[in-house]
Amino acid sequence: MPEECIIIKNSEGYLVNSCTGEVVDFENYTYQDYSNLEYYERASSQKRETEKEIKDMKKIVLNYLLSVMSDEEKEMFYKILQKIDEKKLDAAYYLAIYEYILSKENKTVDRNYLKFLKMKGLGRYAIRQKKKLLRRIIKEDPVIHYINSLDLEKREEALKVYEILKKKNLIYGRAETRKKILLEYLNDSRRKKKLLEEYYVEDLIRWNSNNIITFGQLI
Repeated sequence: MPEECIIIKNSEGYLVNSCTGEVVDFENYTYQDYSNLEYYERASSQKRETEKEIKDMKKIVLNYLLSVMSDEEKEMFYKILQKIDEKKLDAAYYLAIYEYILSKENKTVDRNYLKFLKMKGLGRYAIRQKKKLLRRIIKEDPVIHYINSLDLEKREEALKVYEILKKKNLIYGRAETRKKILLEYLNDSRRKKKLLEEYYVEDLIRWNSNNIITFGQLI
């Protein structure tokens, strides 16, 4: 059964045909409310100013970071930038990338950096949120991040144990579970020693089997 057409008022306040959408209230339709135009022009102007401020802040932050980063850090910085949609990049994202690079080098931000953030009104919360997004994009293993936070001697041992556990399929689950298993081995000297010894023996056997020269090969 076809729908019955009636006269209704639309969201703009005009009377229209419910079936066709045709305006039937011509007297009001021809009237233009110029006060609304002033509002939209003002809102549009504010939007343009905000976009310019965001763009300018991105440039200021980028120039600052390039002035304090080493060549190796700059190379890593631009490699990470390539993985992120340019439309999503803002000043906080630049800073999050920089702080991530520092953490990979076991470095911390200095006073001058914190002073720069304060002068420019850049909040730590926004940077932390971007760092969370960054970890998802880079897909970094949080356990590796924990290992890198250890001092050099412990770091090398922890990394080796972690690699062996993965090769022997003794580590599994989410990051929290993997870290828990790793710590169980690192904190149990007997268990850790047995794991390392078994691995080195197996590795030696593999090396010997790959390097045996048969009598036939010598002829």
